[in-house]
Amino acid sequence: MNSAHGECIVLTTIDHEEKATRFARELVEERIAACVTRLPAGLSLYRWESEDIAQEPEHVLLIKTHRSKLDKLESFFETNHPYSVPELLVFPAEKVSSAYSKWLLEEIGLS
Repeated sequence: MNSAHGECIVLTTIDHEEKATRFARELVEERIAACVTRLPAGLSLYRWESEDIAQEPEHVLLIKTHRSKLDKLESFFETNHPYSVPELLVFPAEKVSSAYSKWLLEEIGLS
């Protein structure tokens, strides 16, 4: 396992399975992400434009990419994410296996 050199995971949520899958596919097709994992059956509880607490099912997307793609990713979110205020949280990797890092960089066109 090696120290990471910009690899990161970005987390977002989308309310419908088809929208989440389409969003994920486009990220990989455009080589903004090497891989996106869609986790089903999430339940989000939050306040939105009121004092009432909303409770909605959501799909969690784990987007595997590199920090050099974050500007492009943010632009993609602005244009394509179905929410007016999308969750966009970036988690830098601390350690990454050399084989996975090599694959990730190849997939997003950085090698």
